[in-house]
Amino acid sequence: MKKLLTMTLTLALAVSCLAGCGNKTSDNSSGGSQGSGNASGQIGSPDAPVDVKIVIKDVFPDEEDVKLLAENINEKMAANGQYVNVIFLDPPASDYVTAMPLAVMNGESDADLIYFQGGDQAVAEQGLLEDLTPYIENSTYVKALMDETNVAKMESYPYLLWLAPPRTCTPVIRTDWTEQLETYDDLIADPTVDNYYNFFKEMKDKGLVEYAISADGDTSRFDSIFNHAFGVTGTCVQEDGKWIFSQASQAEKNKLEFYAKLYADGLLDPNFLTNTWDVMEQEFYDGDVGVISGTAGATIQIYDTKMVSLYGEDASLTVLPPAKGVSQSYTSVDVTKESRGFAINADSPNKDAAFAVLEFMASPEGRILDKVGIEDVHYTVENNQIVFTDKFSSWWARFWDTTKDFNPQDPSLAEPVLCESASTSLDMVNEYLVMDHNLLIPNEMTPQWDAMQNLYNEYAADIIRGVRPISAFDEFVEQWNAAGGDAFEPILQETFG
Repeated sequence: MKKLLTMTLTLALAVSCLAGCGNKTSDNSSGGSQGSGNASGQIGSPDAPVDVKIVIKDVFPDEEDVKLLAENINEKMAANGQYVNVIFLDPPASDYVTAMPLAVMNGESDADLIYFQGGDQAVAEQGLLEDLTPYIENSTYVKALMDETNVAKMESYPYLLWLAPPRTCTPVIRTDWTEQLETYDDLIADPTVDNYYNFFKEMKDKGLVEYAISADGDTSRFDSIFNHAFGVTGTCVQEDGKWIFSQASQAEKNKLEFYAKLYADGLLDPNFLTNTWDVMEQEFYDGDVGVISGTAGATIQIYDTKMVSLYGEDASLTVLPPAKGVSQSYTSVDVTKESRGFAINADSPNKDAAFAVLEFMASPEGRILDKVGIEDVHYTVENNQIVFTDKFSSWWARFWDTTKDFNPQDPSLAEPVLCESASTSLDMVNEYLVMDHNLLIPNEMTPQWDAMQNLYNEYAADIIRGVRPISAFDEFVEQWNAAGGDAFEPILQETFG
C-alpha cells in the first residue's frame, strides 16, 4: 500500500515555546567532548577515558548483565579508538515517568545520557536538553537506522532520540484457530468492517472463545483495527468545512456505534474497561478471547512465544490486517515528538562522548551486543554463527529496539531474533503506515483538554456498554465544545488555513 501522510497539525505553537531550548554549551573537561556534534572521532585516551553517566528505566548498575554490558561497551569502543567509561546510574526509586524529569530539573541527576519515558517536554522547555540535530547529521550508524517516522519526529522535536519501530498495535490470533474459521479467507481477501464482524461472530458461535476481542482499560487496542475504516484518520479531521478533533467527529460516532454492537452481541469482553494488561493477556492465553492487539515486534514476540509454549507450534500467531473502509491503516503514528527515548543533558561536559555511545550501539558491532547480549553468556559462536544459550531469553536491548537491517553476517545468526509473527507485524505496520501530527497542548489549556478527555472517556464507555444510546453522542459533542472544543477551534482553523 502506498504510504500516506495525513494533513495534520503543524507544530508552530510548539516550536515557538521551544525556541532556544537546548542551546547551552559547556567547557571541555574530558578530552574531545565539547558538544561539537562530531562524536565519531577520537574520544578520550587509554589513560584518560571519558566518563559517560547513563540512566535508563529498569537498568540497575548492580545487575550482572548491566555490568557486563558496560564492560563490553568500554572494550569495544576502545578498540575503535574511543575511550569511554560507561557508568550506569540507579534510576529513580519512585515513578520513573515523573521522577526522572524532576531529577534533571532540580539538578539532582548529573547523568550525561538520560532515557525519558515521558515528562521530557517540560525539561526541554527549560533549556536543559541538547539539540541532537548536529549529532545526528554527523553520525553514520544512527542516521542509517532512522526510519521516516524517526526523521519526522526529530524535525519536530530534536531533543529525544529513539531508534525503534512505531509503537503501533497489531491484532493477532492463534493460527490453528484461523484454520477452523470459514470467514477467515474472506477477511484476509477483503478486511471490511462487516467481514471483521462475521469473523468475530463465527469464532464465538463455534464455541472457540467466550469473547472475540478484549482490551485493558480503553478502546485504543480496538482502534488499532478500526479507526481508519470509519474515517478516524488522525488527531484532527475535516468535517463540514472545518477542522475538528476526531474524537468529536461523525466518524468517531460511527465507530462507537459499531463497538456498541460488538458489546451487545457478546463479542466484546464486557470487562475490557476494568481489565489490566496482564488479565487481558491471560484471557488470550487461556483461550477465553480470540483476538488481542499488541505492540508490533517485541510484544507480539512475547505473545507468540507464550502461546507456542502452551499449545505447540500450531498455535503460533497470525497477524491480522487493519479493517478497510474510508481508509485502511493501523492507528496513525504520531510524529509530533518521540514519546520516549534518549536525551543528552545540556549541562553535560561530555556530550560528544555521550552521543558516541549511542552511535556505537547503532553500529553493527554495537547492535549485536544490544540485541543478542554477551558472548559466551547469552550466545556462543559456532561455525561463525551466533547460537543462543538458555540465558538469551533473559536478555533485552537496553538501547535500540529497532530491528531495521539487523542481519549480521560475521558472525551470522543461526536463528532470527524475532519469530515470524513478530517480524510480520513490523512489516505490516510499515505497509499500512500513516503519519499524524498531534497538538502539543499549551500549558494554559491543559485543564480544558483534561476536561474534554474525561468527557470523551465517560460517554464512550457508556455508549459502548449500552448505558447511553448512540444519540447521546450529539450531547457529548455539545459538552465537549463547551469544555474547550470551542476554545481550540481558532487554533485549528488558523493552523490549517
